[in-house]
Parts: sequence; C-alpha cells; structure tokens
Amino acid sequence: MSWRTVVITNRCKLSYKNNYLIIRNEDNNMIHLSEIGAIIIDSTLVSVTSYLLAELMKRKIKVVFCDEKRNPISELIQAKEF
Repeated sequence: MSWRTVVITNRCKLSYKNNYLIIRNEDNNMIHLSEIGAIIIDSTLVSVTSYLLAELMKRKIKVVFCDEKRNPISELIQAKEF
C-alpha cells in the first residue's frame, strides 16, 4: 500500500537497495518502496541512479522533477508494454 509522498529538497544521492529507497546525505535514510506513492525532486543538486528509476517505474511510483525555481518541469511515467 503506497501512501507516502517523498519530497527531496537538499543535495543528496538517491539509490536502491533491497526494495528500499536510500537517501544519502548527512544522514542516511531508508524508505521501503511499498510505502511510496510519489517522489518529488525539488532540487537540481540531487543525483539519482538509473537502477532506482527502473525500480520506481516497475512499481508505478510517480517521479516529478522541479527546476531551479522549484516549479515542476517534468514527470517520469511508466511506458506501456509493446
């Protein structure tokens, strides 16, 4: 059951490990992907691994990227199967 919206506002690295979103900055945080409904990346200083993006798309978790003025600029959605 996904119920959590994760908002990333500071410099960090987002990665994947054992069904968890790993947020690496001063503190390392872990959030199980089954709890996440959407991720909003509100900073241009965030690094995201492609493996994490692939896992987010498999689980149909919406990812929204914002520009330097913190306005939504794009959304990552799952491609339909051919």
